[in-house]
Amino acid sequence: MTSFRKILIFSLVASFFLGIGGVLAVNLPEPAAAVVPEQAGVYDVLGHPELKLKVFVHEPKTDQPAKNNNHGKPAPSTPQEICASTTTLDPDSTSMVAGAGWTMPANWIYRLNLNSVPSEVGSANLPTIANNSFNQWTSAINNLVTIERGADTNINKAQLDGQNIIAWGRTSGTALAVSYIWYNTGTGELVEVDTIMNQKFTWYWSDPNNWPTSQTCAYSDVYDAQNILTHELGHTVGLDDEYESSYINNTMYGYGSKGETKKNTLTTGDKNSALTLY
Repeated sequence: MTSFRKILIFSLVASFFLGIGGVLAVNLPEPAAAVVPEQAGVYDVLGHPELKLKVFVHEPKTDQPAKNNNHGKPAPSTPQEICASTTTLDPDSTSMVAGAGWTMPANWIYRLNLNSVPSEVGSANLPTIANNSFNQWTSAINNLVTIERGADTNINKAQLDGQNIIAWGRTSGTALAVSYIWYNTGTGELVEVDTIMNQKFTWYWSDPNNWPTSQTCAYSDVYDAQNILTHELGHTVGLDDEYESSYINNTMYGYGSKGETKKNTLTTGDKNSALTLY
């Protein structure tokens, strides 16, 4: 091959790969520091020896019939909102929940991805759902943390970027929702939280403001957005999951169920557990 042909081929290849400003634009794998684990557990954070990442995976209750999973599919029929006595549907529990290893700073700002909200929930309703869910926890800790909504975001994937997002997006496996918690092991202070609700499930929202007096309501055969989000925000506050049967009525019970809204409100055990952290 002549020198001229070699130069010509090199020029053509270089022209293909060169990006703006003469920088070689090659698609490289995502940097290791940006890769976020999807499995539940505690992980080191590359480049941040002072931090740990705790991943919480909220799974559906395993004794639900397989036919009701509806991953990525509409509910077989329009869900019906069913109400019954709060005493029956939302009993109290005094079981204390373990701390997970952090507390929130005095001021906390979260961001909502309104574009990701399922139509059955309604993007206009997410601010109310988030506010209702946070209020349960701030009340439990005597408003020792100021929590505010910041600018909205289009991000729906967990990443350590200084934002605290609440969004619907993709999660691994059958998880209803996943909370990604970055915290400082030296100070025990929360650094960042990304809460991702699984877009593959069918979601609705039963507005507690519309419930009859002394009754609790939920849509049948679907997951309630506020029910699951209130549980997830318990991790933000600093509480762990609990899986034993004695916790089945706690908001921090580690499994979620269809047609359930009892996690909307905290049990005595949830409240006392959160308060002990602050």
